[in-house]
Amino acid sequence: MKRIKKFFKSHPVILNLLSLFYRIILINRKKGGKQNHIVCRGTFLKGCKIEIYGKHNEIIISPLAKLNHCHIFINGNYNHITIGTECIINKLEIWIEDTENRVEIGDNCWITGKTHLAVTEGTQLQIGSKCLLSEDIVMRTGDSHSIFNSEGKRINPAKSIIIASHVWIGNKTILLKGSCVGDNSIIGTGSIVTKAFGEGVLLAGVPAKPIKEKVYWSSERI
Repeated sequence: MKRIKKFFKSHPVILNLLSLFYRIILINRKKGGKQNHIVCRGTFLKGCKIEIYGKHNEIIISPLAKLNHCHIFINGNYNHITIGTECIINKLEIWIEDTENRVEIGDNCWITGKTHLAVTEGTQLQIGSKCLLSEDIVMRTGDSHSIFNSEGKRINPAKSIIIASHVWIGNKTILLKGSCVGDNSIIGTGSIVTKAFGEGVLLAGVPAKPIKEKVYWSSERI
């Protein structure tokens, strides 16, 4: 596999032609105006759907990324999505509303199953490189609806979510607005993350709290 990737990196024209053939054959759908920018050269998309309602939005999927049955929806203007190189992503839904939101997924990430990313109100959702996500995961930078206090002031603005590099996120996990997780951390199955944590932390519970610190993980069973 490493030799194949090295070959394609050295021959980008062959990679672009092969990936174009792959995308044509494997039924992908795209809907969006001419005033939006979508870049997916050298990528492998299967059964994916992209919908854009707005202007000046940008989607960049880097070479050698592989997306299976993913759905990207944008309703707004000046939004930006970047998916890094050599990612393997299955059943990801990215749902963006409003203006100037950003979603960034780093290089060499693996999303194994159904994952929903919802980004609103000009916030950012960032996932670093070499992250491993299980399935049935939800991340939301906002609440979708407004909550007001007795004086009529809104009290639930959206907040960005930042996931650093090499983070393992377990099955049925929820990350709510304002969540931040440092490098090399682990989020246990069924946890709900609501605030910021440092690096090398094992989180679990509702709400999530540190169970162990100064840990590191590997995708290999040693």
